[in-house]
Amino acid sequence: MPTCPKCRTQYPEGTSLCATDNEPLLPDEAFSGVDPDLEAGQVVGEYEVEGKLGEGGFGTVYKGVHPLIGKRVAIKVLNREFSANPEIVSRFISEARAVNQIQHRNIIDIFSFGQLEDKRQYFVMEMLEGMPLDGYLSERGRLPVEEAVAILRPISRALDAAHAQGIAHRDLKPENIFLSFFDDGQPFPKLLDFGIAKLMGDHTSGHKTGTGMPIGTPYYMSPEQCRGRGVDHRTDVYSFGVMLFELLTGNRPFQGEEMMDLMLKHMSDTPPSITTLAPELRPELDQPLLHMMAKEASARPQTVSEALEQFARVAGSAGYSVESVAFSSAGKGAMGSNAAMGSGATVRAPTPIFTPASVAQTVAGTTASTGATLPAKTEQGKKGTIIAVAGVVLVGVAAAAVVMFTGSKPEPEPTGAAPPVASPDPGAVEAPAAEEEPKVDPAAVEAPVVSKTIELTVESKPDLVDVFVGKKKLGDSSKPFEIDRAEEPVELEFKANGYFPKKLEVTPKANSVVSVTLKRIPTKKTVTKKKSEIEF
Repeated sequence: MPTCPKCRTQYPEGTSLCATDNEPLLPDEAFSGVDPDLEAGQVVGEYEVEGKLGEGGFGTVYKGVHPLIGKRVAIKVLNREFSANPEIVSRFISEARAVNQIQHRNIIDIFSFGQLEDKRQYFVMEMLEGMPLDGYLSERGRLPVEEAVAILRPISRALDAAHAQGIAHRDLKPENIFLSFFDDGQPFPKLLDFGIAKLMGDHTSGHKTGTGMPIGTPYYMSPEQCRGRGVDHRTDVYSFGVMLFELLTGNRPFQGEEMMDLMLKHMSDTPPSITTLAPELRPELDQPLLHMMAKEASARPQTVSEALEQFARVAGSAGYSVESVAFSSAGKGAMGSNAAMGSGATVRAPTPIFTPASVAQTVAGTTASTGATLPAKTEQGKKGTIIAVAGVVLVGVAAAAVVMFTGSKPEPEPTGAAPPVASPDPGAVEAPAAEEEPKVDPAAVEAPVVSKTIELTVESKPDLVDVFVGKKKLGDSSKPFEIDRAEEPVELEFKANGYFPKKLEVTPKANSVVSVTLKRIPTKKTVTKKKSEIEF
């Protein structure tokens, strides 16, 4: 029977066009090698399929529901062609493993993994309602500085948590950030698609990307990704800078018709000034963006939060309503009502920017494809992508510490540098007598010595975990604590009563956040799962 290639509706013999999609119908033999869609009511693991959400180059995403408790999920199914490819399957499993290893609230949760009867691989993840950041940018146009910082700040925290676990995302782009919204319209961003994540230094990982093989999306790839070597967590700092540039200007820093042209520009060209694309922006914002997009990884900020807070400090000093926060404050105390911010920033109640014009989009295949191909430009007015959105305005202005560049290598920025002394107002020539003027202590304007310690914040499960170096207790996860600054990794051990201890290596170069999950010690009454029941 002739069948529509789009909706797969079958028609009587002699019919030539689909009544719904107006597509030419194809004979049965045309579908012999095509993966069949999952039918509504079909059971996948513990969940019943309700329908298709979307599809991409690597697979299809379906919406599902738990038949007993009603939990709604998204089911990502890898195409049969790729399910037979060990490298692709390894990458697919790597995504599920990476997400569960990090366990951060601003990273999409993947909680089940398995194989269909026809050997196709699948995993089950949380259902998100809202829209991807690229769709939001397409609807809104370029974003105000305050809103861009508010959206990306929790993503910076999530990336720091991933890096603390030795995982680099390596495919940061607006399509891989999904925005859900609170009732008041405040956005809650989630980081998606760890499908090409690299577990740095993990020789037990089944998935490894070959040396010399560039992998990512060319518009956002770091120079070292383009070269296919020397890639570590700092590649995410570069891509994060490209994303911030795009949110502020509405354009990516480099354009090109061919992938090789783009890659050469990332490796050799200086990004344009943001004022050439958005003259309304202050030129001071160029310097922190250039710092993120430095050609050499060693010349960039060493954590994503550090990069964003440098930008926030400069933005605040340039007159934008952006508050810079200490990047160690994204711990337990900062995750209350301001959870979407992922920081200790002060926020005032947001005002809706626009109202819904259609049904909210779900995660619907926004993570379906991640190859080294040029992404298509998001279409204006894409169906099902509009939702009520709030503008988040941060209050307060922080003192600036602008990073200066000399040649191709920036000077190191001192930690905790004192704010500059304001120059006298030119109009205030008739000042009071000298004895009435406030005196400035010269010591107050001298740059302080770089601290010998950094602050470490631990996000943990269970809530209270003690942290040790050897037999020495450093602190616990109830509040940030100090640790000696070092350039080399330090092995920390995390302990809690009733749980197995866990060791992690952390490099304490700057204030940072570490996420850790301890496994409970089973009791005698605990039933041990069979090997076949253990989830990835």
